[in-house]
Amino acid sequence: MTDVVNLAEFNSEFDDYNSNLPANKYGESYLIFSSKRDTKEFYNLVGFPAKIEYDEKKDIPILTRSSSGSDSFYSSLFTSGFMGKTNGNFNVLGPFVLNKNNLISYGNSPNYQFLFYADDQNKNLNIKVIYNDKDGKEIGPIAVDYLNSKADDAYPYITHNGDKVVYCSNKDGNFDIYQTTIGANYADNTTPMIDQIISPKAAISIKISTISDAKADDKCPYLWQDENLMVFSSNRAGGFGGYDIYYSVLENGIWGAPINAGPRINTAYDEYRPMLPNLVNFSYPLMIFSSNRPEGKGGFDLYMTGLVETDNMRKVKM
Repeated sequence: MTDVVNLAEFNSEFDDYNSNLPANKYGESYLIFSSKRDTKEFYNLVGFPAKIEYDEKKDIPILTRSSSGSDSFYSSLFTSGFMGKTNGNFNVLGPFVLNKNNLISYGNSPNYQFLFYADDQNKNLNIKVIYNDKDGKEIGPIAVDYLNSKADDAYPYITHNGDKVVYCSNKDGNFDIYQTTIGANYADNTTPMIDQIISPKAAISIKISTISDAKADDKCPYLWQDENLMVFSSNRAGGFGGYDIYYSVLENGIWGAPINAGPRINTAYDEYRPMLPNLVNFSYPLMIFSSNRPEGKGGFDLYMTGLVETDNMRKVKM
């Protein structure tokens, strides 16, 4: 997919950005994102039933509003459940969902559901979570203490095994990208998944030095299906202007030098919070991102494209 398509069915005249598309094996999902459409001042989470359809005229896949109303899980979780507890007179940013469709389970393990995000309710951005426990009881919001500092911490991505977290923080000055390895081994059932993700016994956090630029802000990391491809936003020198989207490839355990996604995607304006949904029917990474380029409905809008042109996927060693 080479076209950059405005997701007009979801956008408004107000700022809309920071999306997440929870995995759903039946093709129906629920696009959630931060928007100022309700409060006009603060980013709060909103959500709409969504599905990916193929546009025959444009010969591209496109995310559209779903007329089926989505399934009961997404409707209850996001419209009357979790999202109602996240929002307030403060900014709510970077939603990320782990659910029964993309969170690994073993045998008869409970189908936990997690909604991670960050808010500035207490001035600094703190990473928080709301989740359902093994009995389906709704817990939270609670702060994810092992990821938070006295600075701004935001945009967590948790691997499907629940063993690693990537996020960004400005605890060393500028925003950098960090990876936290969680010490427990859920694969051996030695620690319940909730305990491993929410309050692990051991958590080792390191700055990813090969990606982070000491003179710039590097934010919004996101992995493609837990594989060796990471996308993020950066305002580092050498880009096309404002924040650009970059990606990095993991080789031999080391994240490679960031690659600018190029002028097909990036502009002189801000391109922000790229997200690579977990889609089993696509062999290349589709991407949703935000931009305040002038051709949108107003402020930041959500857009969709392929991260790289399909005939150039050989340049990304998947």
